[in-house]
Amino acid sequence: MADLPQRPAPLSPNDALPPVEPPSAGFIVQLFVIPAVIVAIIIIVWATFNWLAHMGSDPRSHVEALKRNNESRWQEAVNLANELNRTGNEALRKDEAMLRELTTLLQAETDAAAMDDKSVSFRMYLCRAIGEFYQPAALPPLVKAVETNRDPAELDVRLGALQALARLLPNIAVDKPENDPNLRRVLNASAKDENPVVRYHAAYTLGVLGGAESIAQLKLMLSDANVDVRMNAAIGLARYGEAACVPELAKMLDPAETEGLDAEKEPEAREAKRFTMFANALEAVTQFAAKNPTADVKPLIAGIDKLLASNPPANVRLAAENVKRELQKRAG
Repeated sequence: MADLPQRPAPLSPNDALPPVEPPSAGFIVQLFVIPAVIVAIIIIVWATFNWLAHMGSDPRSHVEALKRNNESRWQEAVNLANELNRTGNEALRKDEAMLRELTTLLQAETDAAAMDDKSVSFRMYLCRAIGEFYQPAALPPLVKAVETNRDPAELDVRLGALQALARLLPNIAVDKPENDPNLRRVLNASAKDENPVVRYHAAYTLGVLGGAESIAQLKLMLSDANVDVRMNAAIGLARYGEAACVPELAKMLDPAETEGLDAEKEPEAREAKRFTMFANALEAVTQFAAKNPTADVKPLIAGIDKLLASNPPANVRLAAENVKRELQKRAG
């Protein structure tokens, strides 16, 4: 009789698992030490490059590079403007010697009158860098750059100078710069320029400058044919609590208003500009209410209600609700 096959013995838990052994030193090195070393190396390399980048971005080295006549000078001007704007470089913005070098260079480039793209960009970014200084001596070269209009190619220089003036004016220790006759002349002329982009920038700079003449000019610009000019005029007037700004601010808050978006062809650009309009309007409403505590803010509350009813993004909704709450407190 054949032998019956033996049934295998049942597995026990000890048979199913390998024996437990303490991890070896090599295993620990592979699991923890090597990855830690790799991470440390990455951090050291990043820190080294960051340090080298800051070492190589000395604003004075950019000034020396600007004096070399090569095609990359405009990029050096960009870098210098960014460095002067960087937190921690406040002392450099008071450097009179550096400012003199830059204004001398801008004058030389203006006299050379080169109209190729890189030369124009170079002068534009020189203006932007000059506008970062905390020195009254920066005012005359920027005023001159705004009114230098020998060729359509110089438009970017004029716009860069207007932007630079808007940066400069709050930071210079000059008594009533709004009374400077040359500054007044070029801003009033820019406010009437045939190019709406020039008028748009002039409106913003007039809003920063302030003073009775600026306010009077901004009120005239509320009837400009260009909607961007009207919006900047309203924002400028809001800084000083002028009630004339209220109708235009209410329009900026209304999602049904599309005039300010008509120039944008791409949907993404239209949406980006729409949200920028909302943000600028809400900030302007806050400034207006702070400057004019007795003004009628009901039209602005109605505008914010229209904005909230359009189901805006969460950040816009939060800002609008906060502004509305403050206005309602004031309106009783």
